Amino acid sequence: MHIGLFHDSVLPPKNYGGIERIMVALSRAYLRRGHRVTVFCRSGDAAKIKGEETGELSIFELPRDYQERPMAAWLPCGADQLDFLHLHQPFRVEESFRPPVPFLVTIHGNGHADEKYWRNTNFLSQSHARNHSGKYFIYNGVDPTRYPFTPQKQDYFVFLARTTWRVKNVQTAIAWANDLGVRLEIMGGSGVSRGGIHYNGLVDEPEKLRLLAGAKALIYPTNWDEPCAAAPLEALACGTPVISTPNGCMPELVRPGTGVICADYEALLSAAHQVGEVKPEACRAAVESFFSDERMADDYLSLMQKIITDGELDHDPQYNFAKSSVTFLYKPTVLNRLRFGLTGKI
Repeated sequence: MHIGLFHDSVLPPKNYGGIERIMVALSRAYLRRGHRVTVFCRSGDAAKIKGEETGELSIFELPRDYQERPMAAWLPCGADQLDFLHLHQPFRVEESFRPPVPFLVTIHGNGHADEKYWRNTNFLSQSHARNHSGKYFIYNGVDPTRYPFTPQKQDYFVFLARTTWRVKNVQTAIAWANDLGVRLEIMGGSGVSRGGIHYNGLVDEPEKLRLLAGAKALIYPTNWDEPCAAAPLEALACGTPVISTPNGCMPELVRPGTGVICADYEALLSAAHQVGEVKPEACRAAVESFFSDERMADDYLSLMQKIITDGELDHDPQYNFAKSSVTFLYKPTVLNRLRFGLTGKI
């Protein structure tokens, strides 16, 4: 089958890039299965996606005005006709802009109340689908062979997320580390390193894997309805437990025996000791069984076949978030309580 993978980004990503990494993982998995793959993206060095895999990979640079023209006007046709197009971003919901081949749109974010979705849309976790009145979801996956399994952990914890994004809650991770007197290695942004808090900036892949694999645990105190977070899956693939909140997909990703879900700050403090009982082998096994790139690719191929057979998915997705869907986790100081009471944010 000739599969198109579409995302308006430069591939492969050098540093941060959750959606981009999923695109790369799917491309490689499809190539291993003998499918032909065309990646629709911005100009870059996407040919590196192929790596050591066998199979046929093509790159199609998106026209600058692709959002203003019907896809039928610029999508490859004739001998290069796609059998299926998989878009990894919302796409204009107008009949005149409907792709001229069978298609699926995967939603990676949480959208907004006025956003429209094609029926051929899927989400990334059970909670993500529920928040959009959707029926279909496929968990993200990572290639375990690309992550070093390290059963012997060093004496530090790690934070991996965009530090500039408030909902990723790096300030609570720092307060937690200072209260416990533990070393915290932060990846995902810059700041002033002091005491046991060390900022590593936007690290490259080898450095990220080194820090993830050696950590006692990834602390991921998200205050957001996570669709299907990538960093926890990467940590688990390295045999590193995850400490997180009950928000969004996190209870689905942090399966029993692979980490600790914390609803308040006291639970977060206790989790630092609890993860010492987690076996790295259980973390790795969870990824191999439930969150691998192979499982993700197979699930998408099955959904593609359903769309090819039935034409459209039998659901009508739309924004459907409950106002109380997020459990906010923070150190309960007077200042934090006041800030949250006045702004509803931390």
